[in-house]
Amino acid sequence: MSKITTFFSKTVSTTATVSSCTPGSSETVESDDSVNLKRLHNAEDDVQHLNKKLNTEIINVDNLITMPNDIYLFVNRSLSDEEKILVLKNVWIPAKNFDFPVQNKCMKKKLKFQYSGLEKYSWLVYSKKDEGAYCRHCVVFSKHGGVGNQLLGHLVLTPFCNYKNALKAFQDHAKTSYHASSVLKSQNFLNIIDHTQPSIIERIDTNRLAQVQQNRKRLVPIIECVLLCGKEEIPLRGHRDFGKIVIDDMNSREGKFRAILKYRAKGDEYLRNMLEDGGKRNKYTSPIVQNQIIEACNKIILKKIVDRVNSSKCFSILADETTDVATNEQLSLSARYVDDNDILHEDFLQFFEINSLTGSNLASSILNGLNSCGIECDYLYGQGYDGASNMAGKFNGVQAVIRATHPKALYVHCAAHSFNLAVCTSSNIQSVRNCLGIVERLYVFFNTPKRKNALINEIEKSDSIPNSNARTLKRQCATRWVQKYESLNDFVELLPFVVKTLETIYSTWGVPSSIDANVLLKSVLDSEFLVSLYVTKIFFAFGLPLCKQLQKGRIDLKTTLSTIELLVNTLKEMRQDAEKEFHILYEKLKNLANVIGTEITKKRTANKQTNRANPQVSSVEDYYRVTVFMPFIDNFINQLTTRFLNHKSVFEGFECLFSLTFTDAEKISFENLVEFYLPPVEHDNAYVEIKMWKLKITSQDVNMKSGLVALLSCPKIDFPNIHFLIKLFCTLPVSTATPERSFSTLKRLKTYLRSTMNETRLNGLAMMSIHRDIHLDVDEIINEMSLSPRKLDFVI
Repeated sequence: MSKITTFFSKTVSTTATVSSCTPGSSETVESDDSVNLKRLHNAEDDVQHLNKKLNTEIINVDNLITMPNDIYLFVNRSLSDEEKILVLKNVWIPAKNFDFPVQNKCMKKKLKFQYSGLEKYSWLVYSKKDEGAYCRHCVVFSKHGGVGNQLLGHLVLTPFCNYKNALKAFQDHAKTSYHASSVLKSQNFLNIIDHTQPSIIERIDTNRLAQVQQNRKRLVPIIECVLLCGKEEIPLRGHRDFGKIVIDDMNSREGKFRAILKYRAKGDEYLRNMLEDGGKRNKYTSPIVQNQIIEACNKIILKKIVDRVNSSKCFSILADETTDVATNEQLSLSARYVDDNDILHEDFLQFFEINSLTGSNLASSILNGLNSCGIECDYLYGQGYDGASNMAGKFNGVQAVIRATHPKALYVHCAAHSFNLAVCTSSNIQSVRNCLGIVERLYVFFNTPKRKNALINEIEKSDSIPNSNARTLKRQCATRWVQKYESLNDFVELLPFVVKTLETIYSTWGVPSSIDANVLLKSVLDSEFLVSLYVTKIFFAFGLPLCKQLQKGRIDLKTTLSTIELLVNTLKEMRQDAEKEFHILYEKLKNLANVIGTEITKKRTANKQTNRANPQVSSVEDYYRVTVFMPFIDNFINQLTTRFLNHKSVFEGFECLFSLTFTDAEKISFENLVEFYLPPVEHDNAYVEIKMWKLKITSQDVNMKSGLVALLSCPKIDFPNIHFLIKLFCTLPVSTATPERSFSTLKRLKTYLRSTMNETRLNGLAMMSIHRDIHLDVDEIINEMSLSPRKLDFVI
């Protein structure tokens, strides 16, 4: 506002200068003193009008909102391209029946603006705010003109309100040179924006246009080769990827990028001529150009994802960190959101290198990363991390720091991590823990070429080959939770061959293999080990479907808790009927014991025992049911219930949206939900919508098995607030499987041979690999590259 005031103060001091050129003067200067005096008075009136306009703008700013696209808003301003397009194509035009006001200076004759002027002169527009006319072309492209290139007056910087001589003034304005220049500039500008015609400069410079097209054509095969390598995770660089390219030389180690180009050039004469042409320029094969193409792809893909996230106006952030091959700490960010078509997405965003793992620094890295991507953090409603103290800490953790600035961003502990912790903690029973430890020791023992071959030979010479493809033992991975079940399942299937191989090594091999084989053989043939092995395998099998489901992207908290509840109820039923369930398991176990040549026996019982279980039972089956089966199942149920209390508490706030009833407790829960997430103006509307929503789901039997299904059944037009709350619920994170998957891509991209890859190149290759479903057009990439200053022109 200060700049506007300064401008008008200068205008007041130079009234004669301002009035020296008006649209009606036709760029001529009269020498008559009376005419000059009259112009001086008009100039003073113009200045008074401008000052009055400034005061009105300062006092009545709110009135501007009621007049969208009025030409007044764009007068005497530096306009952006979007505003120029608005003035030239979509400025406000009054209707034919519009009642134009009578100007004060025309009150005696009651003269006012005529609509026929708008029909006759396409450049003429009317301002409701100023109650006068402007030239749309001169408002955008002319601020100076006339004699001495001075500031313009009516129809440009001030409204034309003297309707007595309106027709002549409009005709004279159309003849001025600055108006003709403004019209040409407008046409050229719109042609460039609409990509319908080349600009005037390009019409004159036909050689430049031909060179631009040639430059773009040369870049097409290079970009397609980079896209192929990026999507298929093929490394581009080689031992020597510079210098002249010889098409027929396929023995040089120039990298896969050059090798693909040379292979393609054998069937593409244009590409062959381009690569073998004399000179080193205009080939676009240098590492610098490769990085520019990769960076352009990264920006395009990221922009498409960010536009969808911002359009949804509701998202959650998923984050996890890992160390790459160069021992740099990499933070992976992903966004979970529901798009405009009510489809749930979990999209990887970027890797960010971090130097500190404290909660405050990680929170700053996450928020700065979101801002650098262009995501509006005001729409952040959820956070999904693992349970580490620096992430989930109540006071100084990442979730607490982010909630300090974004209080609506609820933290949800990764359900997959929670389930893994429940399995691991329930396995801390002494017998189960020892069993898993022995299985791990056996994997390490057979993880040598000689011992591994001995096991394979034992399997191949046997008559009973396993039904599966299991030929070796698998490791119990700490992060790939599905692999724990696969490890135990394969071990049980290969147990007879493992026993025979251990007996062979013990009897025929030398030390130290024979000693280790003897110790492991005695451990494997132990009855407590066999019982614990079978019990653990059975319960891991119960958790396998849930473990796989939790790693899916299209899952919400309602589905997760329903599956957890189903698993807990199943385990409780087994616990109530423990004798029958364990008897079935025990019969299978005795058959396995007969195959490996041992017998199930119980431990010695004593009157006093403190180091292990010592139940006073008579049968072997009862002993292991009491000491292994029942403690494991009780611990498993307790851990599942405890670990998912946080998820259940989060869901209870949204449960009122899915239940068929509307009790007093649900009303209170809904009121809290509305008060927390919706603006006060929508509270009453939300209360009406929930009643109509309850009536719909009860009368029409709407399927409410998950939040995503409910979202599709809730039209946004009919239930805008309920639709938003269900959409928000679906957006809340369930697991951090998407950031975990990005680590697999990171390991394939940043390898030992490419450990010095910078962050920009890494993110570009990662985006092309992970988001293969997002189409990248070659022209789109060239246009993105042309935005940066270049010696060679790509802009058509």
